[in-house]
Amino acid sequence: MYSRCIGRQKRTFSKFLRISTQVKKHWLMEKVLWPWRVRLSLMGYRIRIICTARSLEQKVRASGSQPATIALFDGKIHVGLDDEKLQKLASSQNAVKVSTRDIAKTLIRKEVGGTTVASTMKIAHAAGISVFATGGIGGVHRGADQTFDISADLQELSMTPVCVVCSGVKSILDIPKTVEYLETHSVNCVVYGQENVFPSFFTRKSDRKAQFNTERLEEVVELIKTSKSLGLPYGTVLACPIPEKYAADGDVIQKAIDQAVREAIEQNIASQSVTPFILARVNELTQGASMATNIALLENNASIAGRLAAKLCDRRPIAISQMKKNSSIPVKPKVVSIGAAIVDFEAITSENVKDDGGSYNGHIVQRMGGVARNHAEALGRLGCDSIFISAIGDDSNGQFFRQNSEKMVRALSRFLPIPPSASFQDITRVKVITNKPTCTYLAVNVRGNVKYGIVTSEPLLSTLTPALIEKNEEALETSDFILLDSNLPVPLMTKVLEIAKKHEKQVWLEPTDIDKVKKVFATGLVDAVTATSPNANEFLEWAKLCQVAVDPSVVNSADSVLELIEKEKTRLLLNTSLFVVTLSNKGSAVVYRNNLGQLEFQSLPPPIQMDKIVSVSGAGDSFNSGVIAGLTHNKTVVESLRIGQECARLTLQTTLATSEAINSQMLK
Repeated sequence: MYSRCIGRQKRTFSKFLRISTQVKKHWLMEKVLWPWRVRLSLMGYRIRIICTARSLEQKVRASGSQPATIALFDGKIHVGLDDEKLQKLASSQNAVKVSTRDIAKTLIRKEVGGTTVASTMKIAHAAGISVFATGGIGGVHRGADQTFDISADLQELSMTPVCVVCSGVKSILDIPKTVEYLETHSVNCVVYGQENVFPSFFTRKSDRKAQFNTERLEEVVELIKTSKSLGLPYGTVLACPIPEKYAADGDVIQKAIDQAVREAIEQNIASQSVTPFILARVNELTQGASMATNIALLENNASIAGRLAAKLCDRRPIAISQMKKNSSIPVKPKVVSIGAAIVDFEAITSENVKDDGGSYNGHIVQRMGGVARNHAEALGRLGCDSIFISAIGDDSNGQFFRQNSEKMVRALSRFLPIPPSASFQDITRVKVITNKPTCTYLAVNVRGNVKYGIVTSEPLLSTLTPALIEKNEEALETSDFILLDSNLPVPLMTKVLEIAKKHEKQVWLEPTDIDKVKKVFATGLVDAVTATSPNANEFLEWAKLCQVAVDPSVVNSADSVLELIEKEKTRLLLNTSLFVVTLSNKGSAVVYRNNLGQLEFQSLPPPIQMDKIVSVSGAGDSFNSGVIAGLTHNKTVVESLRIGQECARLTLQTTLATSEAINSQMLK
């Protein structure tokens, strides 16, 4: 129920979110937000706002993450500000402070607004961002037993799973009561340092302890990911004591704070006006020392948050393990294949075909096809809980698809131990579109090579919308791997990748065609792809889209491809952990990350001698399926590649798109 509510929130916020180009490029990476406070603008520090914001963003970039400063203006929520937008925020004479309750008001009035911790958490979560840095969080105000003045930051921390990197609670507040509130509302509260002593913003220590302390950001990453895996909807506070060299100034500032608090009480200043008044008064009493110290702790927090975000998005080895090795009842890994269901026709001849308009002897085969469908069948044969999401028409080809799918499941159920709760190949999520033809493909196979193919798919596929994926989001959430077929429309692919990012799912992208490689780049979420398997021409197009100049002759050998990838690994691999370039009779070039996250380079021979090939259709899909099945059954990458090679070999020797000889015994 919780995840569904969050999904609705994200879709609603998307109407107002304006995410910068730079942030979109880093969409998959965990990003640090710098929630710049408009209160400094109200205090007259407009020039300092710009200089400090740039400095803080640079700290984040230097730590390996992408900053995404937030502000509201022109009726939109801006995530990632360029210099022009930052200037607009800093120069506004009527900027307002925006907490969660103020977001809607600020939008409808088209006011310029700077976000509080509470509203930043809300917006960050809606934008898919897990970490942000700030100075200090709000909390329980002194005298709250009389005024009931408690910051909305604490309420948001109790319901929004975002990590806030800060210097603890602002020292103008009641720290003991604030720490108690965090504990009562199940908020993770961690001190980043040698001692478990909760910091007091300008000073390194208060008289309160946190949940625990650590000097390892890896432990914080583990805490965040485990909380997410458990479905816990609470935020995390990472409290970072001010650097030691500024601690002495902190004692002086604390005395000024105490005086400013007394003055605020005497002048009956309350609610949202308290913090701006006290900060301005403290800056005056310390003759600017508080501002310098404030900026120092902000820079420290930005740097720590940047490193934390970078560690959160560290690429894992491609191997995923959902099966329990020591379990007597192994769990069937669930793989969701999303893409086209196509009825294939293949004209096969061994004659010397010429471009002369003549007729040649051969035979024509009709079969089940489609990249995603081929994967779904092969994965089911290999012992996975295989789910297929697609669409067909209400025509004779659609009827052929339904009849053959049902017949296949009935035949295999006699030999495979398939429990009622898990199907060999679940086709119940295949939508029937009325008045649209089922996708069809005609291939011309001359002596084992497909010379060209003609496909009719756009009339049906163009009608599909992200709603098809939203309806099946639960299947993606609970999957162990997602296979994405690039035949789909870009908006639908975007929705799949957004869900995969949100739930940290592995995605194998099958480019399918040279002209369709660009689709995944058009989504702005290419970094969500874990593995991909372009052929030679598709790889050249991929390189072009990655702005890597390539001599087309590089695909003449696997070794040449591997040399190029090693040289241009950052630009070509992006965030993939497994990259396979299939080169027909020249074998394959494979790059993958080992258990230490290091790159390994390997060339594979062709799965079979060329003169033994019956049809190449579906062979690549069988290879991919073998690798995915191996990985999800606890096999190493090398073992999984071997299984993929064997699956491809079997399919190359048949006219079927997936060989009937593929079975789960291949994983033994």
